[in-house]
Amino acid sequence: MAEALLHIGAQCSHSPCKEIDFLPIICKCNKYFCKTHISPDVHQCPVDLTSNNPTNLPFVKLQRCAAERCGKPSLNAFNGGQGSVPTCSQCQRSFCADHRYPDSHSCLVQDNSTEKKSAAARALLAKNFPSSSTKKVASHSPRPTKRPTDPVKLAQYDKLELMKMRHRALPGDSKDRSSSVSLDQRLHIKVRTGEATEKVFWFQKTMVIGRVLDCLASQVGIKPSDGTPLELLKVCDDSDGQVLRNDRPIVDEVEEGDTLVVRRIALPT
Repeated sequence: MAEALLHIGAQCSHSPCKEIDFLPIICKCNKYFCKTHISPDVHQCPVDLTSNNPTNLPFVKLQRCAAERCGKPSLNAFNGGQGSVPTCSQCQRSFCADHRYPDSHSCLVQDNSTEKKSAAARALLAKNFPSSSTKKVASHSPRPTKRPTDPVKLAQYDKLELMKMRHRALPGDSKDRSSSVSLDQRLHIKVRTGEATEKVFWFQKTMVIGRVLDCLASQVGIKPSDGTPLELLKVCDDSDGQVLRNDRPIVDEVEEGDTLVVRRIALPT
């Protein structure tokens, strides 16, 4: 399976890792690495980054990630860019590997020019072809991906979706860092924040659910209250959900890829 996916990504060149990254980053040593091992000091890069710079040139600081409160170098710093190539296609700013996705740096910029052109085109189509405009617009709406029914294809589909989720995941605990917690010590979960909105986080497997609840409440913007305490619910297909015990480690109650919901406890009146 891993070999079949190499045409859409690259395997991290750090020998203990070998993780397949869909957006690999190339280092000065012309090798591909995942976001955890791109730093030269992490993969023991043999290239001396300062050897080709004459001593009489002024020191140039690496371009930093544009995310708030993040001091990591942006991807342009390692790809040899000079700040002219944006990492995010929406807000046109440069970010580090952890904040490269729009949802990870709270990107709110939309392509207004494209939206205005699309709206004008739909209005013109509706004016001149009222009977066919609705059908044509509906035909271009995105279709949800269907889960395959074949057991073999379903296993491959679930594995690929899990890999995508791991690449999108952010540390649920602000004290954790991707470089300090190995992949086998993480548990990746989805947190439902609305009817059709989910965020992906990872936690250390040994963390108790009470601490996970506090971190998730902070991440999704739910403030605790003495009058209405919070609880963590695991979403199940065949039931209304399972309330998790705050004193248990998360790995004992939750499986990789499960969906959780933070909600307030309904107290009797």
